[in-house]
Amino acid sequence: MFLESTPLALLPIIAGILVLTARFYIREGAISIFNLSFVFAAIGVLALIAYMTLAVLAVLPPYAWIWFGGFGAAMTAVGLWSFSR
Repeated sequence: MFLESTPLALLPIIAGILVLTARFYIREGAISIFNLSFVFAAIGVLALIAYMTLAVLAVLPPYAWIWFGGFGAAMTAVGLWSFSR
């Protein structure tokens, strides 16, 4: 598969991290690192690091990009939805 071997699979998770980080600074005033926006962005960064580590070690499951991409898409959607509340 094309997406399996390209960084395009990671774009949703990167977008989710950026949206949640922007929400943390703009909407919540960056008051505490225990706000959900910051926690989810940190989890996204850990997921991104895990994906890259598994890819470098060549132990990435064949369809792992679907899970990571879906997780990133969900993070992006929830982050954008929370801006409108």
